[in-house]
Amino acid sequence: MKKLYSAILIANLLIECVGAFVLFTMPEILVDTGNASAMLWARNYGFVALAVGSAIFWAWSYRDSFAAAGAVVGILFSFHLAIAVALAIANTLFADVVVHGAFAVLCLYLFTQRSKWCLNPAAA
Repeated sequence: MKKLYSAILIANLLIECVGAFVLFTMPEILVDTGNASAMLWARNYGFVALAVGSAIFWAWSYRDSFAAAGAVVGILFSFHLAIAVALAIANTLFADVVVHGAFAVLCLYLFTQRSKWCLNPAAA
C-alpha cells in the first residue's frame, strides 16, 4: 500500500508537470488564443498544476505518518475530484476527466486504507 502511495505521488508530479508545461508553452491546444481570459486561465492553471505536483516534495519524508498521509491524499483527492467535476460540467477534455477522476478514486482509497500502511495511526 505504501508503494501505491509513493507511486501516486510520483505520477501526480509527472502528470501535473506535463500539464503545466502544456499550459505554459502550448495553451492554444486547450483554449482560444483570441480569448484573453482563457489564456490567463491557462497560465494560472499551469501554476496550480505545479503547486499540486509539488505535494511529493512536502510529503516524501513523512510517507509513514498517518496524519501527514491523510492530509496529502485528502488535498489531492479534493483537487482531482474538483477538476474532474469541473471538466465534466464543461463537457470538455474527456481524457482529463478520466485521469483526474481516477486519481481522485485512488486518493480516496488511500485515505480510507492508510491505517494499514502508516505507522502509529492511534497517535494521530
